[in-house]
Amino acid sequence: MNEVRERLLSIEQRHKRFKQQQFTFIAALERSREHAHDKTEPVSSIAQVRKYTTHHCSNATDRRIFSLFLDIMADLEAVFKLVESTLSAQSRSSEALETCKKLLSPNCNISQLRAHYPHDEINRLSCNEARNYYGGVVSVIPLALDLLKVASFKHTSTADPTRPPPTPTATDGPPQHTVANTAGNTFADQSKKITYTSTQSAKAVSKGTGGWHAAKPAWRPPGRTRI
Repeated sequence: MNEVRERLLSIEQRHKRFKQQQFTFIAALERSREHAHDKTEPVSSIAQVRKYTTHHCSNATDRRIFSLFLDIMADLEAVFKLVESTLSAQSRSSEALETCKKLLSPNCNISQLRAHYPHDEINRLSCNEARNYYGGVVSVIPLALDLLKVASFKHTSTADPTRPPPTPTATDGPPQHTVANTAGNTFADQSKKITYTSTQSAKAVSKGTGGWHAAKPAWRPPGRTRI
């Protein structure tokens, strides 16, 4: 797995350069979303960024930063296929690899993904941006990197039982089970969150406790009230 390790290190270096230009990336997405009349929708897939690059890119700077993002995603997919073929040859499976496969799918809905500590992509966004528009698209690369590290480490540790587990660092990301749950549970919980939110909103309105009801004063009969 030396080749996988070297490729992951190379992708990490490119990702660091991409993070330094995250403001440029967000500005390019803003312009492209406006040109495509998508201002009310979050950036929800890799295919959407590719569409912006092809049809809604207004200048060379935007095209360059989009190309950097898509190149990193292509490199992650290449590493994924390399790890997958290695594990398949050994008749082994990996939950982290299956989650990564979904995450790298061009049409996968990544809008609800959030890369938390030790990653800081979300902290570089305003609250509104992180919540509604760009939290997923800036989280997909660090989460995919973490998942590929987990999958490749599983193969290495199986091949060499004496190999100690890696010490978690800011570069290595959170523990293995945390990484898999962070991305994996996102896909499973999306529909539950939507259903729960809709149900709670309906109950609040029916009980007169939500929305405009919250500021509505109690009804009193007309005329002078006795004290």
